Amino acid sequence: MCRMLGAICNDEDLLSCAIEEVKDSLRCEDGETHDGIGVGFYSQDDALLTKKPSAKVAEIDFVSLVEGIVSNVLMVHIRKATVGVWKDINTHPFRFRKWLFAHVGHLPQLEKNKEALLADMPPFLARDIKGDTDSELAFHVFLNVIFKHGKINDLSMEVGLLDEYLRETVAIINQQHEEAKRPELAILVTNGEVMSAASQGIAMHYSLREGILECPRCEKSDQQKHIHGRFKGVMVGAAMSNPGHQWREVADGSLLHISKDLELKVQQL
Repeated sequence: MCRMLGAICNDEDLLSCAIEEVKDSLRCEDGETHDGIGVGFYSQDDALLTKKPSAKVAEIDFVSLVEGIVSNVLMVHIRKATVGVWKDINTHPFRFRKWLFAHVGHLPQLEKNKEALLADMPPFLARDIKGDTDSELAFHVFLNVIFKHGKINDLSMEVGLLDEYLRETVAIINQQHEEAKRPELAILVTNGEVMSAASQGIAMHYSLREGILECPRCEKSDQQKHIHGRFKGVMVGAAMSNPGHQWREVADGSLLHISKDLELKVQQL
């Protein structure tokens, strides 16, 4: 199994509390193993990664994964390998400067056409690919899109532009597969300020969080209740096994965007 979670919130100190509130929806209960877990987040505008090796799926605890992380933006990926064995460099999220990217699905035609795709990239992007996965290649297809639009060095990007570039990336991926079945995929990408997500054949859900009602992690007091009550955030999950009533599924072939102001929009991909 694979699973992917993205989150943006207005209070970096309450990120773990918000994950605690939805932990039952994120629980992994099957007895399979996974091929690595990656966590991406931001600290003082730097994109940071932590990665853990293979283990049993049932041992995954999302609250423990984010313990101690102070960030307004989070990305978590549980990998079940289709291409490439466990290595740190094969584990999502992938990072380039401020960009974080994670993917669920298999993109066989990207692997088949890798040489042509690399030839279309500037050398600094082609050289940046270190692992064996089709997902890292898909990330660099996205980076090549923003490079061609002259945005590779932009420190920030409006979410509308990010949507446009992610849509273009998915179109390129689909074009590579035009002689075969259109691939199933789910993608999350963020620059630490805004986030976009795309789903095609893989279930994607979102959850709007307004206030934190119960938090066993924090001392109960009127002040803490007030602080938790001001919390606002958006979470996006892909390939969730049992999301429950706190999550809303988006239509297949959707593109989601989350702005700096935590405005969520769902559009047709």
